[in-house]
Amino acid sequence: MKKNIALIWIVILFTMVSGCTEHFKKFSQKIAEYRKENLLQSYLQTGKEYENKGKLAEAYKRYKQAITVSPQNKEALKGIDRLEKELLKWAEKYYLEGMKFYNQGKYPLARRKFLTALKFWPDHLGAKKMLISLKPVNDRKYIEHIVKPGESLSEIAMIYYGDSRKFPVIAEYNNIADAALTNVGQKIRIPKIQGVPFLTEKQAAKTEKIKTPDSASLDQKIKKADVKDKEEPVVEEEVKEELEEPVDEVKIYRDQGVEFFNEMKYQEAIAEFNKVINVDPDDAITLEYLARSHFQSAVALFEKKDYLKAKNEFELSLQYNKNCPTCQEYIKKSEETYMEIHYKRGVARFGKEQLIGAIMEWELVMAIDSSYKEVANNIKKAKILLKRLEEIKKSQKTN
Repeated sequence: MKKNIALIWIVILFTMVSGCTEHFKKFSQKIAEYRKENLLQSYLQTGKEYENKGKLAEAYKRYKQAITVSPQNKEALKGIDRLEKELLKWAEKYYLEGMKFYNQGKYPLARRKFLTALKFWPDHLGAKKMLISLKPVNDRKYIEHIVKPGESLSEIAMIYYGDSRKFPVIAEYNNIADAALTNVGQKIRIPKIQGVPFLTEKQAAKTEKIKTPDSASLDQKIKKADVKDKEEPVVEEEVKEELEEPVDEVKIYRDQGVEFFNEMKYQEAIAEFNKVINVDPDDAITLEYLARSHFQSAVALFEKKDYLKAKNEFELSLQYNKNCPTCQEYIKKSEETYMEIHYKRGVARFGKEQLIGAIMEWELVMAIDSSYKEVANNIKKAKILLKRLEEIKKSQKTN
């Protein structure tokens, strides 16, 4: 008997301990889930804040972090898809600008554009390739050459390398921003290219004593970038300062807004200009374009007879341009036309005994001007009549 009681107690204690363990596991799981949800919401909230401020690369990074917490989160996935398109668009824009400068022989400007492209999209292959082609010459042997009348860098490249297409090497080595600009009597250095012998040895080649940087070359760093976090653009240390120079977000979004405005896509323009205002609320050009965009949008809505929305757009235009008498005229005209339409609709419905519909139409008028015509009195009459009709229906059902 005693053995049985002891066995029962052992079973009870084991059950209690097991229950506590299970409860502790569930509690720990809830804590983990709570922390996970908090982290997810933090990433999403920060991503939205960055996006609203126009900091797309930072916003994209936060959305990517969000899906590491919740891979199927719809908000994060939509954010990633949306921002990838934007970032790629801007990267391509700066890449094409860089190519334009490159083709003009303006290599430092081209380099800056390619670096900016990588800031938006670190894996832009075109920008990477062009940066490799613009990397500094490693062999520091050079020949001094004095520019003669009529000589261009292409002709000088032909003299020393036998290839006029190698003029970018000379321009880059001498830090010449525009390859078309050389002066007679200007002393420039013709660097030796590894594997390409000088075709003229009129002057002895000199060696420039320059301390070799400890950092790896650009092409090596770009190869390493493939296995690093793709969120951060990787470039050579020599141009790190240029890469970290902040992108002119105001100009980017303002230019895009102006482009939409010129294409008469006024709502899209307004969206871009609002991004500028988030960064710089006092940007005069943007404020002017916002006023014009809202005005043009309002005119289009007025012509479509969407008077209430037109009125709102004219008011927004007036908000950004206080000196706009045309806006004030249109606001008044929009209000009067809107109220007249809904007042007449109310009268028509009242005549058809559609009392609820009549009241709804007149209440729209009341929301603009409670003293308009007899609208307040009409609503009162309609409500009294509606109440009487409901009382008659009730009495008929009772009888």
